[in-house]
Amino acid sequence: MKRLIFFLSVICITSLPLLTSAQINNYYPDTWKDNAQPETVTLTGAAAEAPYYITRYKIARDFNITSRDKAEAITHYKTVYKRIHINTTAAADSLTQLALTLENGELLRGFRIRSLLPDGKIINLTDQTRSLKLNDGRTAVVVNNIQVQSGGELEYELSLKEMFDYAGADYLQSGIASGQTQFMLVAPRNLQFNFHAANGVPGVTDSVAGNNYYHQVALHQVPALRNNDFYYFLPQLQRIDFALSSAVEGRDTTRLSWQQFGQDLYIPYVSVSKNEQRQLEKELDRWPFLKYRVPVPQLIYLVEQHIKTNYSLRPASDFFEAQDLSTIIRTKQTDRNGMVKLMMAAYYTLNIPVQLLATASRDTIPLQKDLVNRAAANNILLYFPSQQQALAPTEMNTRYPCYPPIWSNTLALRCRDTLVGAESKVLTDFIMTPQPQYTFSNSTLEASLSSISHPVWKVTQSFGGYGGSNAKNAFIQATTTEERNNIFNALLPFIPGARTVVSVEAQNEKFTNAPLDKPVVVNSTLETPGLIVQDGNHYLLSIGPLLAGVQNYKYQLPEGDKPVQLAFPYYQEKRIHIDLPAGYTLADKAAFTADITHNNVLGLKMRCEEENSRLHIFIIEWYSQSELKGEDKKTLGNILDRFRKLQLQQLTLVKKQ
Repeated sequence: MKRLIFFLSVICITSLPLLTSAQINNYYPDTWKDNAQPETVTLTGAAAEAPYYITRYKIARDFNITSRDKAEAITHYKTVYKRIHINTTAAADSLTQLALTLENGELLRGFRIRSLLPDGKIINLTDQTRSLKLNDGRTAVVVNNIQVQSGGELEYELSLKEMFDYAGADYLQSGIASGQTQFMLVAPRNLQFNFHAANGVPGVTDSVAGNNYYHQVALHQVPALRNNDFYYFLPQLQRIDFALSSAVEGRDTTRLSWQQFGQDLYIPYVSVSKNEQRQLEKELDRWPFLKYRVPVPQLIYLVEQHIKTNYSLRPASDFFEAQDLSTIIRTKQTDRNGMVKLMMAAYYTLNIPVQLLATASRDTIPLQKDLVNRAAANNILLYFPSQQQALAPTEMNTRYPCYPPIWSNTLALRCRDTLVGAESKVLTDFIMTPQPQYTFSNSTLEASLSSISHPVWKVTQSFGGYGGSNAKNAFIQATTTEERNNIFNALLPFIPGARTVVSVEAQNEKFTNAPLDKPVVVNSTLETPGLIVQDGNHYLLSIGPLLAGVQNYKYQLPEGDKPVQLAFPYYQEKRIHIDLPAGYTLADKAAFTADITHNNVLGLKMRCEEENSRLHIFIIEWYSQSELKGEDKKTLGNILDRFRKLQLQQLTLVKKQ
């Protein structure tokens, strides 16, 4: 009963507003027909093997809105129309429910849906539709008990009201192939828009009719884009980005610019009153680490560590008083805006130059210099120009110079101030968000086996930079012994079933005053009796998982010119030491030798040597960039192939001749 009450508390089922007329026909005549029939499609290649095929996909955005909607912060109407062809019986049987989630700032205007059967029968499914209010404030449109057949089609039309939004993007491609895809933006002549066609979409065509501008794109035979573990899916899709560039109201013309956005964003964060400054200086006098001289990078880290440890982050709705520094310092809690303000003021007071970056995430639409999309620039970083590194003030689980890697290596608006005479001015420009050098995010493994007959490994692992940051977050969130053991199982070499943990301990596993160049260290003793077999005069050691890890290397690299996108640049080193039985040697050194590199951007080097009856295997791999294309992508494929073979490879010891 408790679970049912919780479910009802976060999801509210409501009736759905229905379309009183076919809105899509206002933009694309004769699209929604009274006597619609499934289309006859002839598919080839991958589309023929897919369960579904989109015969028609149409998007219309209309900035002609009623005065009432304008007064309620509605900016335009969006209409989406789609016809989905059912290719197989299995696809028809599995398509019993459709769920469409609206984004924040979208209000449902109307919806209709129907099934077109191969025999010409039309089943209206609109009465089987409900809107659900989700616990995050968004709305989902859910259609249950859908009835479709192979060779038939599912047709729907969704109409929305868009709030506060004069910029955005529409994806014209998906994981399902499409026959006909169209985009249209209609705007009165007093509104001027800029557009960006991404990933092979042709340029927008413009026309004028009456008092409106019409901006359109038409695509034919859009292939499906396969999801891939090596890139962020959404930015690779064909799409149209748009943004308002100017608006005329009577004799006044407003031109939207990133400069204005930068000023609006930056000034509230750096506006500090004399009283706030006095309170901050008193607070800084109490911070013990400021009594000592430390290098600037370490000082940046210590300030962030102290604030994120001693100040809690709360939603803005929890506060009813102005978020000035005096209140923040007194209560030791603040909202996201207050956290940015506090950190910037602290660094300014300590004479550490700091600037503000506003950026998007690498898994969504990147910023465009000629499109002012304020909603896309929603991630805030503090940038230190003298260090050329950044931190994320509102992300409580990151520390300088690491911040969410999904925000790195992407275009950002930089905001900073300068004095012009006696007046302070805000300057803006665009830079790429920084990344620490690949050597900063280093991990090492050193494993020693002193006896073949008693296979007990002494292992030391270290995780620095982003790897260390991820490990620290995992340990911080582990509140039970079982959860902590799960972390060790994920970090230790060999799969759990192939080894027995004799002992394990971690050092520096939480955020402290030690910066991230001081790694998390895990020391373990592991028994692996089943991985060593004596076969006559041979010893067979199954140490491939120790050398290459236990991950699955059966990846497919992105097709064509699609890039490989790594989370962050990194470096790994492994050193394996095995005491050889008397009179034994390695059978094949070439099996444990590799040299695969390209322009020093990425590479794998492996070598082995024997010295004083001890075998040593050394492996180094590095990825100095987070995005790989062309020959670099091919080199990555070669590295993965080598690791795949190494993972299955046995190390054979034989009697010396």
